[in-house]
Amino acid sequence: MFEITTEVLLQSIINGLILGWIYVLMALGLSLILSITNILQFAHGEVYMLGAYVVYYLSVICGINFFVAVLISVVLMGILGLLLERFFFRPLRGEFLLPMVAALGLMIILQSIVTVGFGINPKSIPSFAPESIKILSIMIGVDRAIAAVISIAFTLLLFIFLKVSKYGLALTAASQHREASILQGISPNRMSALAMAIGSALAAVGGALMGATLVLNPSMGNTALIKGLIIIVLGGMGSLLGGVVGGIILGLIDGVVLVLFGPIAASVAPLLLVAVLLVIKPQGLFGHEF
Repeated sequence: MFEITTEVLLQSIINGLILGWIYVLMALGLSLILSITNILQFAHGEVYMLGAYVVYYLSVICGINFFVAVLISVVLMGILGLLLERFFFRPLRGEFLLPMVAALGLMIILQSIVTVGFGINPKSIPSFAPESIKILSIMIGVDRAIAAVISIAFTLLLFIFLKVSKYGLALTAASQHREASILQGISPNRMSALAMAIGSALAAVGGALMGATLVLNPSMGNTALIKGLIIIVLGGMGSLLGGVVGGIILGLIDGVVLVLFGPIAASVAPLLLVAVLLVIKPQGLFGHEF
């Protein structure tokens, strides 16, 4: 039987925290889109996946620097988000079922495009920093540490944007009270487009970082979407702090519970946690505020 030592436990905690910060990017983008558009963007996981494959194509096939490839992917996925909102989701606004059906169709389309273009076999992005550093007997991959730093940086940028900038404050107002924001002259179309662009850009960063630390496959967006939804339920829809806390909790479950109790327990634990939370506090840990 595998012995759980202090070093192994600490290593799993570090790995969980790194995964958690990557999950945060996916969840914050999904939460922002849902809060502003009232549309559950089921294809958000595929945007995450597509962003990762764009980085793979640019960095591995075209030989572009990884970080430059990530920036290009962020821009492209942001533009894709704008196009999807304008021509795909905006005509369906006000409907309940049709946007979800359209998102499911979009999910299949994007998965099919990537499958045809890159095949079904897993791909990997060569590590941009293959070295490891040792801190108190704990080995930390430099690439994973950088991935966590990048995730934290983008989360802070989003927080500053929402709290300080004119458009960020408008997004916050539209999320908290849509009708009142319209009376204040805030355009719902502009806010929906901005939310979709920012959410898609954050998904691209998360997908790229996850692809650089693990592997890519056309169905990776399915798992990411599920984790994003779990984080939203845990933290509370529309809550930036809730998204961060929920992402860290889920990352620690994936890192620590997996080592202590195995993969089955790690898969079931988040669902049990969500079920209990929905009974005790249906609005999530931090309600509905940025």
